[in-house]
Amino acid sequence: MDFPSKRRRSRSLHAILLFCLLFPIGLSFAEEASHDGDSPKFPGCDHPYNLVKVKNWANGVEGETFSGITARFGDFSSKRGEEYLSYLATSKEIYLSQGSLSGSIATVVRGGCDFTTKAEIAQSEGAAALLVINDEEELAEMGCEKGSSAQDISIPVVLIPKSGGQYLNKSIVDGQKVELLFYAPVRPPVDFSVIFLWIMAVGTVVCASVWSEIANSEETNER
Repeated sequence: MDFPSKRRRSRSLHAILLFCLLFPIGLSFAEEASHDGDSPKFPGCDHPYNLVKVKNWANGVEGETFSGITARFGDFSSKRGEEYLSYLATSKEIYLSQGSLSGSIATVVRGGCDFTTKAEIAQSEGAAALLVINDEEELAEMGCEKGSSAQDISIPVVLIPKSGGQYLNKSIVDGQKVELLFYAPVRPPVDFSVIFLWIMAVGTVVCASVWSEIANSEETNER
């Protein structure tokens, strides 16, 4: 009788089957580049939060690319993988500007008022988009309050970490011509890291099963 060996073999097969079932799930999550977030939704303030990239050039020289996140409101509709916005950035405080933001991406530091108010002022001054510089290194969700006029905001609103904002502002303050490009990168339909981990996991289970069979055969022969 070799019931323990059969039970071990059965457990190994079950483990392999489980990994095979979980593998497609891992692939489906690889395509996700957005999330719904925890902030409340209201009319005009119900967009998912999309992770985006912010490229920049100072006097024509490409600088560091930053990660950013879109707001719950504003327009950043299905332009994934394409060049979406490329305009001049400005460091002028949007509350003091008087139509001087026309065609530019307005930059503003987080704080002082809510995100929708900042976006409304930037849009009214002719800005093509609003870049919010966070006061921390983490990316924060930009939601809106109930009763706000978020549905009237049609420009893209993107937030970047504090260090990214400091980098851009230095170039602007130094008098350099700063250009920005917002884009949502296309995620590959297959995450190759998931495939690699899956192969490792299945290989480990198979090797363990084969080794168990070899060990059991040697024990049987010794008897």
